[in-house]
Amino acid sequence: MKEIPRTFIAFLAGLLAFLWLFFRACWHIVVSGLIAVLIYGAVLFLTKPVKRIGNTPVDDLKGGQELLQIMSDAHDDMQVILKASQPTLDAEIDVKAKKLYELGNRLLTYLGNSPEKISSARRFFSFYLATGANILTKYMDLIASNPDSPQVQRLTPATARALDILQDAFMKQFNKLVQNEVLDVEADIDLLEKTLHLEGGL
Repeated sequence: MKEIPRTFIAFLAGLLAFLWLFFRACWHIVVSGLIAVLIYGAVLFLTKPVKRIGNTPVDDLKGGQELLQIMSDAHDDMQVILKASQPTLDAEIDVKAKKLYELGNRLLTYLGNSPEKISSARRFFSFYLATGANILTKYMDLIASNPDSPQVQRLTPATARALDILQDAFMKQFNKLVQNEVLDVEADIDLLEKTLHLEGGL
């Protein structure tokens, strides 16, 4: 709930409580005022928005505020990559940026569902994702300002190579994050096969 509406609702609840207690119930003005203030505070507390990463409340996570900021910065960087994937630059850059965005979006979705793993991906956020966004921002600015410059045009193949490196880094990070889940699934399959064998194929 937005700050202004919830403050207004809390004020209105306190005011109505005061008016009813003082004028209808004929309570003392001080008592009515104190109860109205308590109701105002209670409504503010109960309507306080809960910050989440995915479905997990930030307060339930160790270092939750820092993790929330990391994810927020990551989404900002992803918007830069998304912008670079639009059909306005070099066709090769557009395609590579689109693939990088799709992979990065999958990675962020996974981390949103498993926020306890965000800390283990700190290097990915602080270097690879931020560097990718920085390279594309500078590339887009230069292309927009002076697209016919030979120096600027030389940046296109170099930027394409950088996107290949980043895509490889994104994929390695994703594989590293899901490694435990993959091992768990493989262990379950192995157990299933052994159980089936012991039971004579049912």
